[in-house]
Amino acid sequence: MALLHLATAVALLLGAQSAFAETTAAAQGAEIRFVPATGGGTVSLGIYDRDGKLVRALCEEWPFNRFRVGLNGLSTTWDGKDDAGQPVPEGTYSARGFVAGHIGISGEAIHFNDWIEGTDSPRIISVAAQQLLPGGDILLMARLAGNQGALVRYSPESEARWRTVAGEPRAEPARDAKLAVSDTLAFALLDGKLRAAALADGAELALPIPADGVLSVAARGDRLALLGADFVRFYVLPGFASQGEEKDLPVPLVSLALLDQGAVAAGADGSVWRWQAGWSRLEMPAEVKVRAVSSGRDSTFWVLEEHSDGSTGVAHYHPDEGRLADWKSDGGTIISLAGTTESDYFVATLTTPEGQRTVAIRRKSQGDGWEYVFDKKITRCAEFGWRDGALVAEGGDRPTDISLRLVENPLDPGASRELLLRATAQENGPALSTFDGLPLLRISTETGYPRVMVVPGPTENSARFFQGDGACVEEYSISNLGDITSFDAGTIKMTSGHEVAAPAEAETVAP
Repeated sequence: MALLHLATAVALLLGAQSAFAETTAAAQGAEIRFVPATGGGTVSLGIYDRDGKLVRALCEEWPFNRFRVGLNGLSTTWDGKDDAGQPVPEGTYSARGFVAGHIGISGEAIHFNDWIEGTDSPRIISVAAQQLLPGGDILLMARLAGNQGALVRYSPESEARWRTVAGEPRAEPARDAKLAVSDTLAFALLDGKLRAAALADGAELALPIPADGVLSVAARGDRLALLGADFVRFYVLPGFASQGEEKDLPVPLVSLALLDQGAVAAGADGSVWRWQAGWSRLEMPAEVKVRAVSSGRDSTFWVLEEHSDGSTGVAHYHPDEGRLADWKSDGGTIISLAGTTESDYFVATLTTPEGQRTVAIRRKSQGDGWEYVFDKKITRCAEFGWRDGALVAEGGDRPTDISLRLVENPLDPGASRELLLRATAQENGPALSTFDGLPLLRISTETGYPRVMVVPGPTENSARFFQGDGACVEEYSISNLGDITSFDAGTIKMTSGHEVAAPAEAETVAP
């Protein structure tokens, strides 16, 4: 950087302004030279037509060492093309830009989605189904931001929270999704199609059994059961050996769970049936309709109940002993349920007026009652905004502009110190750009954030920046925004896609 400091000193001695810059003809285009007013930071440089319209963002946050260094400052080359890669029309163009100095950017918070705890968390928008795995991990069938579907494994009591088991592009949410897990496989019923994937590595398994017409799937240990409109088929894994087929169904069934011996099913009419070499109806409260069943420890099972007042809840049953315990939803309507065969522990997903909620709950080790393992809420936030001085998930305004008071440029004391920046959703990550579109400050390098917003921060020349992808809203704090200086790098005359060269000038050399 010694040459750069020398060049800056020479420019000051000669009374040079920010316009101490020149463009010269280069073999591959127009060479643009300029002297920055500071010895550090990043440079954004644009090419503008005679009407002041940005035609080329030539440099976006380049560090000084990316430029060529000469006695007359820094230089780079413009190939005479616009941002679309097309030669610009004949005319006179100007080159000008900004140096962003020591500006601080820090991530502050993630809003509206409790699943997303950091950069390694999958961008879950909704949970379609879930299952509890041995040891307490939870397998989620989820929809992710960016039109993705995935099976993800969540470890609520481990530092390594997440592992994606399988994923694929998916334009639409899953319809009537069902999920079951055996010792080694996950069985996903999506849009009427049954698929199987290895829990270890997500590799899909071609099913060696008939899978048409399946309405529900259940698994437990090395056993698998498929429910159709007029059948229940039983298999032993891993070889999918048939253990028989039951075609004499008592009523149309909608949900099935395996017990340690036999099975239990929920009827479309809300009834519950036990299967042990034949069907028998189990007694349920008169005001309750059961919408889904799930396996529990030993011979117990869990049911998703719909009550006469429209509320939903979860109850724990034994086929012979009856109702053991129950939990009534304290906010939202339960849409899916899964229990574990290891302990009195279940996970359920609910819809709420604001979005969705998934809870994991277990019986207290001593005494009656429940304790939460976690309670994860997702709030719809694709249309987030700003209202009454606070971030809101929906509605409000969406401010995108912020005014700054810049530091003085010592090479051009007469240059404007007012700057209007705009929050923009760039292809290579959200940014603060000039009003005419030149990116100055990349907020993050992550892509896929169509909605951005910026509001003034608590101190002068600070800001709060928000970016959202439909899964959550991320907040960043930006400080020292005034440490930006502008510079003018001269004009270029173009004709027929080439620069009209000016007479050569000798470089000034320090005495």
